[in-house]
Amino acid sequence: MHLLNNRLGRLTALIALGGAALYSQGTQTANVTGSVQDAAGAPIAGATVRLTSPALQGVRTYSTDASGKFIARLLPPGFYTIDVTKEGMDARKITQQLGIDQTFSPKITLAKSGGAVVEVIAAAPAVDKTDVKTATNFRNDTVDLLPNARTMEGVALLTPGVTSGVGGRVQIRGAMTSGNLYLLDGQNVADNAYNNRGVRTIDDAIEETQVVTGAMSAEYGDVEGGVINSITRSGSNEFSGSLRWELGNPSWNATQPYQNRSALNNVLNEEKTIFLSGPILKDKLWFAASFFKTDRSTAGTISANITDAFGVGGTANNPAVGLGAGYVTQTKEIRRQAKLTWSVNQDHTVIASFMNARIDDTNRNYSAGELLSLVPQVSTSEFANVAWRAAWSSNFTTDTRIGRKKQNLSAGGSANGQSPFYLVDNGFFYNNGIFNNTDGGDQRDNKTLNFKASLFWNAAGSHQTDFGVDYYEGTRTAKNEQTPTGYIIEVIGMNLVNRTAWGSAIWAYQSGSGSAKNDSYGLYVNDKWSLDQHWNFQLGLRFDKYEAKNEGGSKTAGANGLSPRLGTKYDIFGDSKHIVGASFARYNAKVLEGITNSVTSQGNPTEIDYAYIGPAGAQSFASLQNLANYDMTASGIVYYNDPKLNVRLSDKLKAPTVDEIQLNYAYSFNFAGIGDGYVKVTAVSKKWKNLIDYSIGNQGTVNDPTGTPVYINVWDNNPDAERKYKGLEIEGNFNRNQWNFGGNVTWSELKGNYEGEGTSTPARGEGINRFNVQDNVTLYNNQDTAPYGYLTGHNPLRMRLTGNRTSNNQWGKTSVGLVYRFDSGAHYSNTRSITRARLGGPTISSQFGTTGTQYMDQTRGAGVYNAQAYLDLAVTHDFPLFKVAGKDVTAFGKIVIGNVFNHQQQVLFGTAYAAATGTYGTPTGGVNSPWVRSSTFGTDLKSASTYGTARTITASAGFRF
Repeated sequence: MHLLNNRLGRLTALIALGGAALYSQGTQTANVTGSVQDAAGAPIAGATVRLTSPALQGVRTYSTDASGKFIARLLPPGFYTIDVTKEGMDARKITQQLGIDQTFSPKITLAKSGGAVVEVIAAAPAVDKTDVKTATNFRNDTVDLLPNARTMEGVALLTPGVTSGVGGRVQIRGAMTSGNLYLLDGQNVADNAYNNRGVRTIDDAIEETQVVTGAMSAEYGDVEGGVINSITRSGSNEFSGSLRWELGNPSWNATQPYQNRSALNNVLNEEKTIFLSGPILKDKLWFAASFFKTDRSTAGTISANITDAFGVGGTANNPAVGLGAGYVTQTKEIRRQAKLTWSVNQDHTVIASFMNARIDDTNRNYSAGELLSLVPQVSTSEFANVAWRAAWSSNFTTDTRIGRKKQNLSAGGSANGQSPFYLVDNGFFYNNGIFNNTDGGDQRDNKTLNFKASLFWNAAGSHQTDFGVDYYEGTRTAKNEQTPTGYIIEVIGMNLVNRTAWGSAIWAYQSGSGSAKNDSYGLYVNDKWSLDQHWNFQLGLRFDKYEAKNEGGSKTAGANGLSPRLGTKYDIFGDSKHIVGASFARYNAKVLEGITNSVTSQGNPTEIDYAYIGPAGAQSFASLQNLANYDMTASGIVYYNDPKLNVRLSDKLKAPTVDEIQLNYAYSFNFAGIGDGYVKVTAVSKKWKNLIDYSIGNQGTVNDPTGTPVYINVWDNNPDAERKYKGLEIEGNFNRNQWNFGGNVTWSELKGNYEGEGTSTPARGEGINRFNVQDNVTLYNNQDTAPYGYLTGHNPLRMRLTGNRTSNNQWGKTSVGLVYRFDSGAHYSNTRSITRARLGGPTISSQFGTTGTQYMDQTRGAGVYNAQAYLDLAVTHDFPLFKVAGKDVTAFGKIVIGNVFNHQQQVLFGTAYAAATGTYGTPTGGVNSPWVRSSTFGTDLKSASTYGTARTITASAGFRF
């Protein structure tokens, strides 16, 4: 709900949650598929295999079959002990860490009995050769030792191929930031509008996060980027818990150039987290629960600057309310989380998860030009999920899950009868805040149902064949009232001291009731086929169907499509040391609800602008709010936009598709006296098709209430829209003594002419062909306004290197964690403003807007900012205190220093050009006029925002048991 002044149909946008709508899917368990043999290599049948783990309720017991194999499925991730016994032979014990969606395939050799137990601590598998997908797993306890955000996004940004895209949101392998799938305990936690994470999580409650970036199986639908899959802690047979205080104070941080230290708030911000888990009934029913609370204060400054071309004192300013006025945003937040795990018996487990959160903000700044325009905001989110995992036999399992997510955002100006003022001169709001916090809020909900059956069978090797059905229903209920009074006053030449301005127009809004719905259905089959110790294959096919409905239940759009998923892994020597792989996958990307809902009133109120007919000259704010000063009749309409009138969805709309080709190689090593680890190299290429864009100006017209023809805005697949990604990723890990080093380097290229989204405008499209053709006549060259080139998120070189060491000493346990971050300079476009008359002549409709954006040399992303590099440090120490009921109670302290050397590089600089000049069609006018750099081009703009982040310091402390 962020207002944008765009005469194409002034886009009534959304309150930005900052915060992702897809199916409830994905895998949250692990597997062990082992074989037992004697010293001669002959299979041993009838051996007893016992699996125990703190993450497992009870003991899982299996017997090897005639081929010496055993299979343990649907195992909760954790640290496992595998005991293998056979009468007349020595016992064997293996310990192994299992992560989300990982398969451990040990070959266990038993020798004739000598009365010994052979114990092996196995290394975590560097590469699962039975699975072709590209994925990285992060245990929260390990991430906690690093100076890194423990959120789902923070963990994802440690992964190769992942970077920050539009709005700073997570971008995976060139996809739009709305192209990812966010799962929490298997539940879709997507924001229906932005398609990013829409619920708040509690970091201490997270057990593990898996980031899948490519070669995904057919189980995953409606995704074009990657999958960020987290599971919460489940408890165990022993009670455990923690109490953590996280502390920060802006005054602890270093300053950037041009930043005044006295402007840094000396306010201690504190976050409190309590976590507790344990048994209700040992081996049968466990619980885990957590609570989070914070009360933060953040200093802000009004950045609006009033300019006045009328010479009536518009440049006068009152620092108490306008430019430079300081304010404090107060944020109070509470989060709650709970989880129950019930082992019905060894083969059936039921898991229920719940989480909710509420954030109360004061003084949120939505383009506020003065303190009166700051608004309160309330955000709530909630999800609930129930899963039933069942092993019906040794070769057949099912996983059934049902869940829902609720999300509401409410913000707006005071209900004091005062309308907001929009100042054309600078694009800021005055007199009152925009939006209406009594309109019921923006409700974004979903319901999901997922069923997966897995069959394990042998024929020319072994197979795991998954069959699945997915259902998703997204609901949007959003009046999206843009103002507490129903009106916004458009003015020019404002004097903020005298509170006067010149009248221009009044914007009147009409919101609709009801809800818009989007339904998605998916069917898939996916076979993981292990031919022998060398060859493994993935053969998958997915069918997706979506349907959108308006408030009246009428279908507005729908489509379906097939997406094959094919891949292979080859273990060169059969010892899991050298593995090569190749895959081809087609993904049916999400048809964004922001597009399908564009023909409904949900989030899209009707806007009618009426001309000002009141007294000339500067008028008081009170006078400008008098409705009698506007011609609020049909003849007074100067702008009209009703999404139900002139916005259409093509009846042949297709879901966007992405074709991905991936090649990889992995080498695992273990050298005595040196260390162990692995190196992976992955090359990937992605190309998008059927991208959805809007076209307006050549699709015919309809009449508005005045009888004036209004061009129809049509959303359809645009063959001219392009997006391509190429990447080369190197990832490695090395363990030596107490040190662990890891990291990755990604070289990539993201090019095209289709961004498709903005910081606060999800699903915006690009309008590549808008108004450039009329009556089969080209009005202007769209290569001037929508050229091909580097897109936002293009990051040619990105590095994330980590290191950590944990050592015991007489005072307890000390851990040191390091993260080195390098990002090559972001690309920017050389652009300038150009009036529609200078772009393509006076025949371009006023619906185009007053101005457009022209790209120099018809090239996007030609300029490059400076690179950024930082070294972050974390030091954690655990102090043993005492024991309670045999449990160690420890105190801990942690300090995190971001940019430890306070490296102050300039990362941005001025890039502005003067507007185009001259007359359209002349050799030196319009698009052909000289490009003139602004006086600040290439300079640091004398602003702290043009420099990298200064050194930051945060601390945390608490207790664990």
